[in-house]
Amino acid sequence: MQVENYTNYENIPKGIGYKHSNIHDVDLFKEMGSVKRVPLFAEVWTKNSGLLEKLESYKGLINTKSNEILDCRPISKTYHLVNHDELFLKQADILRNNSDLPSNNVTVLDRVYENGRRASRSIHFNDLKMDVGKNDPVTCRLDVFNSVDMSWAFQVFSGAYRDLCRNTQVFGGEKAYQQKHLHTSKLDTTALLNNAQTSLRAWNDNRDKMMQWKNKSISDTKFARFLSDTLCKVEHGRGIKLVAEQEHKVNQKLLNFLTHVFQKESVDCGSNLWSGYNALTYWSTHTDVEHEGRTMGSSEAKHTVQVKRQQKVRELLQSSQWQDLECVA
Repeated sequence: MQVENYTNYENIPKGIGYKHSNIHDVDLFKEMGSVKRVPLFAEVWTKNSGLLEKLESYKGLINTKSNEILDCRPISKTYHLVNHDELFLKQADILRNNSDLPSNNVTVLDRVYENGRRASRSIHFNDLKMDVGKNDPVTCRLDVFNSVDMSWAFQVFSGAYRDLCRNTQVFGGEKAYQQKHLHTSKLDTTALLNNAQTSLRAWNDNRDKMMQWKNKSISDTKFARFLSDTLCKVEHGRGIKLVAEQEHKVNQKLLNFLTHVFQKESVDCGSNLWSGYNALTYWSTHTDVEHEGRTMGSSEAKHTVQVKRQQKVRELLQSSQWQDLECVA
């Protein structure tokens, strides 16, 4: 169903839709109630009676408003529970405080399904439009999908398109960013939400350049070589040499991390320079993420680190090595 067909609250198949214009309005999600973990017990039968034994490794889920147990399989210790109202308030704060996307003139479409077990939010930026064809403007948007019962993975899209489906496809336009992550202990919703809005801003501001990068294919090996000759290069001190004849050493930890991010970006946006740009942006804005159990952070203040990394990325995009990637056949 298209956004313009909604008027305030409206019934949709297996759920409710709510159209409004305030990114901090999460009333629909609050109305459904939040979810929390509750202990689970198994009935263990002996010869004469049944005993209840607490399950230490698994929990159940209960809606705190209705006090109803969710009809879903038990969740493990590593399940990352993300309540809808908290998630979308976090997104609103990121857009208002850490982004220059115009969030005052927006159309927001909230949807909840199955009494709040699954939810999505679409934010349409009415002041940002792109031509996806000849004189065919499409409004830029952010879309987020979430569940509290393991039925949906966390998923975020950004770009200029008329419609989308959760199998990563968009229709009537282009996506700037798309990531999907299961609700595991490694899920970092803040990082994913930040990257979606950052990529959308860059896409809107530099569409011709972004399209050029998206159409320029590069392999994992070529991107890794670019990194080893620039960002991951170690002139002095600790590091390793990728090949014996290499003149300089390489920060292998950072190289592994960035190639891993590039590969994740490439799954849905392709192995191209746009995915490389998104990987660099991810590193510059997220200073406390983990890779292989190790924090890719710094002892400096987060804001200071971000400023330095963002400047480094700007320098990389002007470097002869990046220009060489732009010319790769």
